[in-house]
Amino acid sequence: MNQFSELQPWPFHQGEKIIHFSQDEYGRILVIDDGKQRILNFDSPFEQSCMQLSYPYQLVHHYTRFMVLAVAFVDPVHITLFGLGGGSLLRTLHQVLPNCTFQVVELRQAVVGIAKEYFLLPKDHRVRITINDASEEVSQMDSNSSDIIFADMYGAYRMAPEQIKKTFLLECTRVLTDQGFLVINLHNLPNDRSAFFEMLKNIFSTVMLSASTDNIVLFASNAPPERVEPNVQRMEGIEENLHQRLTPLLARLQRINVQIAP
Repeated sequence: MNQFSELQPWPFHQGEKIIHFSQDEYGRILVIDDGKQRILNFDSPFEQSCMQLSYPYQLVHHYTRFMVLAVAFVDPVHITLFGLGGGSLLRTLHQVLPNCTFQVVELRQAVVGIAKEYFLLPKDHRVRITINDASEEVSQMDSNSSDIIFADMYGAYRMAPEQIKKTFLLECTRVLTDQGFLVINLHNLPNDRSAFFEMLKNIFSTVMLSASTDNIVLFASNAPPERVEPNVQRMEGIEENLHQRLTPLLARLQRINVQIAP
């Protein structure tokens, strides 16, 4: 029996091959390459991350293109990323925001090592990586210290439930600046949507949703709705840098009517 014999069946396409396989306490990790794209996989039918080898700074997954729209609403000097994966958001944002610093919190040391080796993870003084559970790390962060928090915490089959719990959301709103944004990659909205939106409206002033072809992206901000308007010129500059269109996605953001309870 070889090391790949017990892996979950991956829907291989022509030319794809496994170029890395390892295992840690949380499960298996694969890197799959077809010469054009490189995929991070946790031994499930789902891609955790994907990078185009010829255009590594472009965003492949549709939901990541929505997530990066947060920079249309706030010009960040500090960004926090909970969950690294293959580093798609970090790689892109590091490229287009040369004056921004980044704090990354990743649960798995092995994932960080693989991202550095196979996914062109930035390695300069602007990037700080911590190995920890994000729900623990966020409680230790300074208040009003981050302009954007990206929460993209997933295992092989599902989203980490912590990233939509009230305690985590409250810590995030504390860590965010006054105009800051929390951006969460959701697989689906919770079953009890009314209770979920009721919770959100008591924490954040502005809430937006964007349904992509694969996931739902939640945007939540401390800024009042009247002060949340996209800077299209900034987004056009980012598009020019990436050679990738993003601004049309702004029209697909849906504002959710939330009013802070007295």
